[in-house]
Amino acid sequence: MSLLKSLLSYVAPVPVWKGEGRYGPIRLVYESGHLVVNSRHANQSWGSLHDVWQQCFADEGIQERKPRTVLILGFGAGSIASILRRELRSVAPITGVDGDAAMLNIARDSFKMDKLPDLRLVHMDALEYISAETGRYGLVLVDLFHELDLAPGIDEEEFIRQLARITNVGGMVCFNTVAHNNLSTTRSQRTGQYLRLHFNEVREHRYNGINHVFTASQAKAAPSALRPEV
Repeated sequence: MSLLKSLLSYVAPVPVWKGEGRYGPIRLVYESGHLVVNSRHANQSWGSLHDVWQQCFADEGIQERKPRTVLILGFGAGSIASILRRELRSVAPITGVDGDAAMLNIARDSFKMDKLPDLRLVHMDALEYISAETGRYGLVLVDLFHELDLAPGIDEEEFIRQLARITNVGGMVCFNTVAHNNLSTTRSQRTGQYLRLHFNEVREHRYNGINHVFTASQAKAAPSALRPEV
């Protein structure tokens, strides 16, 4: 049955399941032969978002960097972890954090994320997690959205400061944002400005027209008096 749905999805999307997540409706759908996770207005895992992270990792040479530890804030259904483990062959321990229990269940049940070695899943709000985190990571990936918009609070300086605190010397943060209207564009720009306050090297990659992924390295102690224009 799954093979038939996969084939039919090349003609039109084939719905598989729908339910309620913490932040709204979630749907499992076959699209162009692949099972993806969508919310009402956006892809949440395994679709266009999968392509964004593949491109970002290629552009930043993540496979060659060989991070020793990875933190994913906004684990979703496991698309990012799958790229790291199955495509890039990373053996680094991965911690995946997500505030939506329904999404983590989909990751385990539909995408077999519990089969990935050295993966720890944490059901917790990302802001709470990094505020309490005492460890550091070689690669921190941020993919936190409510539909098409950044989750509340993650474009604020305190969140960026915490990211810098938990990033290893020589480590990197990859922070996905979306600019689809005036407000979301402002929030994306503000995220980049705060990253530049707290990291010495920040680059911006643009994918699919609206995805702006910032990559930041060499965390620094930014003077508290400095503030970006908002």
